[in-house]
Amino acid sequence: MLESSLHSRRHDGGLAFELTVENPGDEPVELSFPDAQRVRVSVYPADADDDASPVWRSDADQMFAQVLGSETVPAGESVTFGAAWQDPEPGEYLAVGEVTCRDRELSAEETILF
Repeated sequence: MLESSLHSRRHDGGLAFELTVENPGDEPVELSFPDAQRVRVSVYPADADDDASPVWRSDADQMFAQVLGSETVPAGESVTFGAAWQDPEPGEYLAVGEVTCRDRELSAEETILF
């Protein structure tokens, strides 16, 4: 079973996000992707309700190469995927990171005060 965590840090006036997927098991796990995208980070106001639209999304207005791909998470190790938000307004946010692989739901959340 894979475990995921999301961490952000201030970087060049914005926020850098890292979504890490850990494999505590004894066997490597392969993640399959339908295109070149690996991660999606969506950021919501901290006080938003469940049907709110994100104020920022890492894949908004982006196109990804339409090639199948995979990433292997070795046994006892981890892989990290990143995204960056350049000009956030000051505030409190809820960031939701998702690995965009097929056949698995890998996501993590973090509350951010910027």
